[in-house]
Amino acid sequence: MGDYKHIIWDWNGTLLNDVHECVAVVNGMLNKRRLPKLTIERYRENVGFPVIDFYRRLGFDFTKESYEKVADEYMKGYVRYLPQCRLQQGAETFLRSLTNAGLTHSVLSAYHQRRLEEAVAIFQLERWFIKLIGLNDYYAHSKVENGRKWIDKLPYKKQEVLFVGDMLHDYEVACAMGVDCVLLSCGHQSHERLRECGVPVYDSLENIQEIGRH
Repeated sequence: MGDYKHIIWDWNGTLLNDVHECVAVVNGMLNKRRLPKLTIERYRENVGFPVIDFYRRLGFDFTKESYEKVADEYMKGYVRYLPQCRLQQGAETFLRSLTNAGLTHSVLSAYHQRRLEEAVAIFQLERWFIKLIGLNDYYAHSKVENGRKWIDKLPYKKQEVLFVGDMLHDYEVACAMGVDCVLLSCGHQSHERLRECGVPVYDSLENIQEIGRH
């Protein structure tokens, strides 16, 4: 891991393999509104932040219903699907090996704080993280502010911290924090979209064997 001493992980799509479940939830919402359903490929090409724009691209009409109502509907569906989700292949092994090598870890997520804590506990990963940082509501606003606060609290230089995510927004957060970033294309956005950032993009956690300084 070169000179890195701490890794900040995104949760959904990065450590947790929940893409198929997310698409199933969104498709249920689209079906309810008689809108065209998504394939995995179309989902990965359209999903992004702010999430409200993603829903607009799919045809949701926020003159007829509120974004908050749609976000709450999504979260209720997602919670039902959560037990079907699995970790990304090799996630816990990677966390263990990096911890044994002396690195520490935290999670920075746009997921609701309480739900994030519950999800990490379900997979019994709490022992690997010094901090879990989510949002205080279900509306998936930017996590930039939380990231900036967290980097100021960490006892490491910025060049000693790496952010691992699976979306363009994760790169934006890493830039706002002033830390290096690598992205995974096995999550919520396609390899082609992630390449726009100009940082290393890996197809899986298992392909991140040795990350030098970028």
